[in-house]
Amino acid sequence: MIKKYIGFFIISILALVDVKAQQSNIYPMPRPKNCEYDNICPSSTIFPEARIRFKNNKDSIPMFGLFTLNYDHTIICREKYLVSYTVGVDFWSFKKTRSLGVPATINFMLGGGAVMLETSLGLDYLFVYKNYNHKADSMDNKQHYLGLLGRIGLRYEKKKSFFIRAGYTPMLSLINFNKIPILATKRFNSMFGLGVGYTFK
Repeated sequence: MIKKYIGFFIISILALVDVKAQQSNIYPMPRPKNCEYDNICPSSTIFPEARIRFKNNKDSIPMFGLFTLNYDHTIICREKYLVSYTVGVDFWSFKKTRSLGVPATINFMLGGGAVMLETSLGLDYLFVYKNYNHKADSMDNKQHYLGLLGRIGLRYEKKKSFFIRAGYTPMLSLINFNKIPILATKRFNSMFGLGVGYTFK
């Protein structure tokens, strides 16, 4: 049921963006082969993002949220694709478990307009300073966690405009996931991410 609501939400957002774009002609012209940041290439974006974990199995905790404040910067701008990096600070709070972390990814966007297909790969470091064991109803030792992040989805981005990205954002646990009870059910976590922000230049 949750997945159906999420899917409907994504489709609604993308449909709204498409209708508004056609009505007000906000899609930029195709980027030139040697586009520069002072014309139509997006450069710096700030956006919050929420990543929600899907239920893995009957014994796992159904879902939790990881909330991130991010800075994204375009490093390669070409006619049909963009490359950017994203760094951020994330906060995770669920079932008395608390963590602070730093995610970092490299992003590849395919498309010549404002709506692009996006793929990403990176790492997420978390310091779990409150490590709640829900089975024993007690606090375990603090832990350092490292996960491999991926993404496939859609991104809407243009110079001096609102920004939105949505997609499937799986996370593969690399270090200490078995020492964090809330993550110990699965090494691989399926997540959905939604970020909304603003591109300044």
